[in-house]
Amino acid sequence: MRRELYLHEIIDITNQNQWAYMEHAKAQRGHEKVGFELLGTWYVMGITGRWPQVINMWEIPGGWDGWFEKVDRLGLKRRTNAHLEQWWTKAYTYRTGGFDRLLGAHPGSPNMAELAANGVRGSLFVHEISTVRPGSALDYLDAVRDVRVPLMERHGHQLVGAYEVLLHDYEVVTIWATQTQHHIDMGKAFDVARGLLDEKTAGVAGDPKLVEWRRLAQQFTVHAREELMTPAPGTHCGPDDWGLDDSVHEARAVKKAPAKKAPAKKSAAKKSAAKKAPAKKSAAKRR
Repeated sequence: MRRELYLHEIIDITNQNQWAYMEHAKAQRGHEKVGFELLGTWYVMGITGRWPQVINMWEIPGGWDGWFEKVDRLGLKRRTNAHLEQWWTKAYTYRTGGFDRLLGAHPGSPNMAELAANGVRGSLFVHEISTVRPGSALDYLDAVRDVRVPLMERHGHQLVGAYEVLLHDYEVVTIWATQTQHHIDMGKAFDVARGLLDEKTAGVAGDPKLVEWRRLAQQFTVHAREELMTPAPGTHCGPDDWGLDDSVHEARAVKKAPAKKAPAKKSAAKKSAAKKAPAKKSAAKRR
């Protein structure tokens, strides 16, 4: 049995370069000399978290033995790493820095091959980085596996991964794939169950299991936090293409609409003649 390891990156982006940086990350995946497999690259939705930021997740083939190669090549050898130097130089035109975490998969957390086999994909992702009581990370993730995973599946959320943050003992990371409507409906079901929203207005029934999960999680967490992420199309669990905003559809509709004919304008010659022509006297005045 081998434990899967992952590199989790929070990237601080310059200007509006999140889209270009995600494409840059995609171009690096599968490079045999780099040795990281890109699980996903996402843009943090600014309405739910810090912006502009990108989240990258890289699977480390070989587990701890694969990690040895990364530490070895990115230590004293980094200055002469010809395979990554050009990529790093280009990357710094899109970013100012970031913060990385080494993650260990919890038992039951799917790897990339299992995610593909199970068809786990989404257009919206929920990203959790929570602080737990020191030493309780695996207990919390046990509860996620046994209680939260089936609960989230009932609400249209599939587990992408549940991870212990290594090199310290007080953080966990989970990632979930879903669709926007499932996210909204689950939020409503949580509020209805707590008596903060009536079922008729919500259009969905309350789910007390969501409340029970929050109470169970609080036995382990010190601070729990989630944010929403937009996936780069063409990534492992992402969609095939970008969506189109309503403004695009509206512009296309206007372009296709038949143009209204403007009333014919008099020529300059006709206008001049009309001005010079003497006004005709009425019959009464001629008499």
